[in-house]
Amino acid sequence: AMAVKIEFPEHYALCFVPLALSWIMNFFLVIQVAIGRKRYNVQYPNLYAPPGHKDADKFNCIQRAHQNTLESWSMVMVTMLAVGLVYPISAAAAGTAWVLGRFVYGIGYALGNPSFRMPGGLLSHVGDFPLMGMAFRIAYMAMTDPATVTAAKGYAKTHTGLEL
Repeated sequence: AMAVKIEFPEHYALCFVPLALSWIMNFFLVIQVAIGRKRYNVQYPNLYAPPGHKDADKFNCIQRAHQNTLESWSMVMVTMLAVGLVYPISAAAAGTAWVLGRFVYGIGYALGNPSFRMPGGLLSHVGDFPLMGMAFRIAYMAMTDPATVTAAKGYAKTHTGLEL
């Protein structure tokens, strides 16, 4: 077997703090849903309370907080780990803001009023918007780097015959 040495930038390990916290956050949201299922008598396999259920809005707010988080969790964490290769401390800080925002989002939404999710949503965006910005900046730097442009032109010529 051939060994490959991989080096990560200094402080990259900080990105594992929000990654680990995100698992705790998800567990917290799962527990909220489980408690809500019991409290409001919403049976499996129903993801949400069925139409006409007397506590549909209360349960659905709890479930929606979890589902909404699941919709972006993987992309935010992958983006954080990727941009952390260039900006490890900023990526870790943004990832942590996102995770903390999701805790606040879940708590607020579970209070049964959808507008109570807003503070957590805003805090989450303090995390995910900078991550997107860093990703776009890295992509721009890569696309405009003379060595990358030369490599892309060489690839196009070799594999397609196009002279760019």
